[in-house]
Amino acid sequence: MAEKKERPEGILVVKGSDKKADSALRQGGIAATFFIESHGNDQEAVAEGLKNTLLKDLKAEDGVTLRIVNFHPVVEKEELYSGFVECDFVARDPQVLLYLAIRFGPSAVEVTSPDEIKVTAAEMQNMAADTSAAVQGLISKVLEKMIPEEKTKLFKEHLMLD
Repeated sequence: MAEKKERPEGILVVKGSDKKADSALRQGGIAATFFIESHGNDQEAVAEGLKNTLLKDLKAEDGVTLRIVNFHPVVEKEELYSGFVECDFVARDPQVLLYLAIRFGPSAVEVTSPDEIKVTAAEMQNMAADTSAAVQGLISKVLEKMIPEEKTKLFKEHLMLD
């Protein structure tokens, strides 16, 4: 990520490598755009959090080739600061794309190429297992923080026991 420039409307643009992204796409990759949001009570923390997430964490992920990242200005809304980023990249395969969606929690995902993606049964099995493991891990962490009465109420509501 060498080139950075400020656009007139205040969007910070960070260019990746179109050449590397095009090559990854030709090798069976999936071109996608993530829209990632952040909210908080500190404008600088929101901006830095988005920059660190995209320029450090996502860039370091195996199987990802960044094309371009557009950082929109952080704005104040109802006593909180809000910012969002559009990140165009190529994921090596469907499993990497799904992992990235779980890992980075974008508010929206757009797959731009190819028009069709074929997934083998083994790939689908791995993606389902990865998703299940991630969800179970999150549920375990949430349940650890709950008192017994809250857990009972939650399970009864979702199992329709009342």
